[in-house]
Amino acid sequence: MAVIGGGFSGTLTAIHLALRLPDRPVILFEESGDVGPGLAYRRDDPHALLNIPARRMSAYQDDPDHFFKFAQRVLGEQITPEDFLPRRIYGDYIKHCLAEAQKHCPNLRVDHRAVIDVQTNPNSSVAVLTLKDQTALMCSRVVLATGNQGSAFAGSIWAEHTLPARKTSSFDKVKAGETVLVIGTGLTMIDAVLELERRGTPAAIHAISRNGLLPRPYESASPVLPPELDELPDSNLRRSLRLFRRALARHNAEGGDWRDLFAALRPATPSLWQEMSSKDRRKFLRFISPFWEVHRHQCAPATFHAFQNLIDEGKLDLKRGTIVSVENKDGRLRLGLAPRNRAAVTRWLDADHIIDATGPARDITTIKQPLITNLLRRGFLVPDEFRLGAEIHPDYRAISRDGFPLEWLYVTGPLLRARYFEVTAVPELRLHTSALAARLVNELERSPRVAVAV
Repeated sequence: MAVIGGGFSGTLTAIHLALRLPDRPVILFEESGDVGPGLAYRRDDPHALLNIPARRMSAYQDDPDHFFKFAQRVLGEQITPEDFLPRRIYGDYIKHCLAEAQKHCPNLRVDHRAVIDVQTNPNSSVAVLTLKDQTALMCSRVVLATGNQGSAFAGSIWAEHTLPARKTSSFDKVKAGETVLVIGTGLTMIDAVLELERRGTPAAIHAISRNGLLPRPYESASPVLPPELDELPDSNLRRSLRLFRRALARHNAEGGDWRDLFAALRPATPSLWQEMSSKDRRKFLRFISPFWEVHRHQCAPATFHAFQNLIDEGKLDLKRGTIVSVENKDGRLRLGLAPRNRAAVTRWLDADHIIDATGPARDITTIKQPLITNLLRRGFLVPDEFRLGAEIHPDYRAISRDGFPLEWLYVTGPLLRARYFEVTAVPELRLHTSALAARLVNELERSPRVAVAV
């Protein structure tokens, strides 16, 4: 049994499988030396905080205080369930979960070799993994949990002029008195801007996005009944939005908070997404998704207030528009920004550095990873219409090019976006990893073991 990807989804899937099938070998493949944190929690910066409180971050649905208790052991008894803790602490927590599972499951092991290809014979239920060192491994089931890859701007022809916001080395290149443009106005941008401010280096910071929307500060949602979902008609996005807005207006008029209804609607989001027509999904992604994201993915209050202070003090300027050009003129960068008003002229912004803080890429076909490229090429993975992720069966099996689910390939993590849309936060991902493991356990208990050849 092979799980490819050592971030949250891959690590938790491997843990669930090993605990339920302690006599079967489970190999967790992660090319980097750090297994568990993944892209989201591999941060050394103690100032980068989780965007939801500790009480909601347990890796296990049936043990809601699991992370909180770990944080108290590490940081002290003064930690409360409502605290927003450093992201690196959560990365350490996932590594702790893996280490605890390995104590009880010696057959759970980590392999730091990269998987670059998977092949199988027609109608076979056995897969052969090709590793980067050209060795091969046979296994009966493969779980693809490669997580978020790259950034939304990485596929742009101008990406070569940018510095990735998730790398500490990017900030080391910014010198005192220089001007910085930050592409994106989401949570990644906020972390990047605050890091620049802590270092005290830039003379000016400009944050750019198409809509100029900012995440909202987190506040605990009160439990309320969701809108009458049976009133939300299938494949009618306009009426659905109208009903939801009316419900928000009524709730606010009664003294409620909009976060209450967003939280109440959250469990139904996957079914609402699945009920939409292709036309309405396209409209949602183009026009509604940016507004949904900034309300849905909120910011730690302390982080938000520190960021807002920079705006109030004039240290950060927000700009809206579409990037139409980036040029390097004798080591200085010039970015062309087309405003939303087509009648207005393109603005030109000069800077010493451009930082890409656009967040994870949504288009699966732009992922520059040999394994994903080969799975797509062989037809083992098929992008959905909007290339948000892979087409999958309800039991997490990948649907191949011929339209049938594969017996040996399963998918979890952000690649589930095509089917569920909301699959980037811990509360959703922990449910999917557990459900996938339960499905695989039932399947494997009926299947003969496959010898592993390395």
